[in-house]
Amino acid sequence: MIRNIQFTDLEQLLLKIGFTKVPTTGSQQVYQSSSSGALIVLPAYEQQAYVQPVHLVAVRRVLIENDLINTNTFDSFLEKVAS
Repeated sequence: MIRNIQFTDLEQLLLKIGFTKVPTTGSQQVYQSSSSGALIVLPAYEQQAYVQPVHLVAVRRVLIENDLINTNTFDSFLEKVAS
């Protein structure tokens, strides 16, 4: 599952499935799902930076456990943007 994914691609996916960026202080970025209230907290990545695998795994888990995306759709996203 681990791929070289740029942060801009991951952020676009989150926004597309209903997350909004929550204003915060500090060096993290917080996204909240408008439908489930699920939170995703990530380091302050630059837009073109590659997302660390541990963060991709964490995002995948939050999305799947909150029924915001299914496993195949997330894995297809990874395949598409990594190619």
